[in-house]
Amino acid sequence: MGQLTLSGGPRMTLVTAAANDPYFSITPWQSYLSGLSVYDAEGGVQSIGAGVQARYLWKEAWTTFAFMEYQHLTSGAGNSPLVEQRGSPDQFWVGLGTSYSFNFFPKWGT
Repeated sequence: MGQLTLSGGPRMTLVTAAANDPYFSITPWQSYLSGLSVYDAEGGVQSIGAGVQARYLWKEAWTTFAFMEYQHLTSGAGNSPLVEQRGSPDQFWVGLGTSYSFNFFPKWGT
């Protein structure tokens, strides 16, 4: 649609246990301090959901974008006491931004 680009579709995030661990695991010390159960977050499908984005190209280098995304945390992340007792497995994100693109390598010989 010229300067406007619309996109959207399903989302799925796959992670390793090492990626999930800092955000969703609870060590014995953290359990003692927080009262939450000790938990070791495993890897796998971290979330499923859907999202949409609109992007508008103002000039060759300037772009503005807006997005909305819904995620449902599953397995290793969704079963964490942090999520079950202090949060929610349903996550909704909204964002707005502007970007500028540039080339590190100028065209030589022109």
